[in-house]
Amino acid sequence: MNRSLPHSLMIIISLILLALITPMQSAKAADPLTQANIYLYPKPHKVSDLVLKTPTGQTVSLNDYKGKVVLLHFWSITCPACKIEEPLLENLRRSHGGAGLEILGVNLVDPPTAIQKHAATTRSPFSILFDGGRGFSLRTVEMAGKRTSFLVNPQQEAILEVPGFPTTYIVDCRGAAVGYSVGPARWDTPPAQALLQKLMVESRTCMSQPGGRLDNKVSMR
Repeated sequence: MNRSLPHSLMIIISLILLALITPMQSAKAADPLTQANIYLYPKPHKVSDLVLKTPTGQTVSLNDYKGKVVLLHFWSITCPACKIEEPLLENLRRSHGGAGLEILGVNLVDPPTAIQKHAATTRSPFSILFDGGRGFSLRTVEMAGKRTSFLVNPQQEAILEVPGFPTTYIVDCRGAAVGYSVGPARWDTPPAQALLQKLMVESRTCMSQPGGRLDNKVSMR
């Protein structure tokens, strides 16, 4: 990943962090889901569209999944913590896959050929996606003495922060991130299950209900 960022992207990232650092700290302190390594945002944040490709060559847009609850799961082939979380994601897929939950595994660090080989030889608990030449990538940057990465779109705009693998965003049926996890989340705990159940119940009607304006930038700071 490229460690240098255009000045314009640095400005965008800085504004994201300044806007969200205070509410995020308070959410971490108060949310009981933290025991499951899941953190909720004070209010949902619109996630910009993400256009990727499957190992079989199909083009997939995040907007295609509006109306469903999506776990947007960033991973890599050699990530040990990702393998720890996979059995829990498999259980989620089996128990909630038919009830409106989608798990999308996004890999933007391994070569497409390696991802395709992995998909062909390994059973995965999620749909595997990677950039198919549309210009979505992860950019690494040093900020406040710490290294983190951001998902950037073809216009070099920061969409989501991905500080490590696995990182998972919980996206509601309107396409807004309501929470996230960095590192393996305990998806089998009652608080995590209750959250997903609540979101899936809401997904049955939310697309027909008017919603307020949502911000389109998300950070974990």
